[in-house]
Amino acid sequence: MAPTIYVVRHAQGHHNVNCTNLSNTFPKSSLPTSLTIMASPLIRTIQTACLGFGDVLKTRPDVKFILVPFAQEIANQPCDIGYPQAELKQKIAAWLDQENLGFGIERMDWSLVEDGWNSKAGPYAATLEAVNARAAALRATLYAHPSEAVVLVTHGAFLHFFTADWASFDGSKGTGYENCEFRKFTWEAENGDGYHLKELGGAKIKMGRPPGVYAHVLEGIEMVEGQNPRQIKVSNGKI
Repeated sequence: MAPTIYVVRHAQGHHNVNCTNLSNTFPKSSLPTSLTIMASPLIRTIQTACLGFGDVLKTRPDVKFILVPFAQEIANQPCDIGYPQAELKQKIAAWLDQENLGFGIERMDWSLVEDGWNSKAGPYAATLEAVNARAAALRATLYAHPSEAVVLVTHGAFLHFFTADWASFDGSKGTGYENCEFRKFTWEAENGDGYHLKELGGAKIKMGRPPGVYAHVLEGIEMVEGQNPRQIKVSNGKI
């Protein structure tokens, strides 16, 4: 049976405060025994996973913690480009020593952090085609994952592609997700368009990507004359 998916947008700014709130409000007691935590290999997502789920990572050695390059952010702006694996390990190791969370970089599975994962080329390119493709590939991977539940810590813009839903999108923030917001998903029936997620917790309909959204950061998206992408807003889709 396909796992339940919990998505989490990373913290920003005051990481410790945001992540303390995440740790205290996330329904950890309802998580199944068979659990995997995944995170984009950018520093802010790794830190969010470590701080928000540090108790789980420290006390449950059976829970895998996997860094997943396909979950990185969509743009090729400096803040969205990660470090090569060796440099990233050094930075995260130093940060973990400072935070004293009770585990080190060996707690993470680095096997997917390949050379070129931060190149913003090929499957990681900042193009509509590439982002759609890796979002679909990640959905297919998680649909087939053997865990009963997967927690995915990722980025606000990528989450709209991963869930194929732009409800509540706010162009001024670049996303419809707040810092450290989490949502729970199950799976819709497979169709010819691949595997799709269905949000749990209230009746709503998915909202498609409006013309012009992310036109300023992704190639292959139509610019709408006279439109400022940062001023686009989408309804919450609730019925």
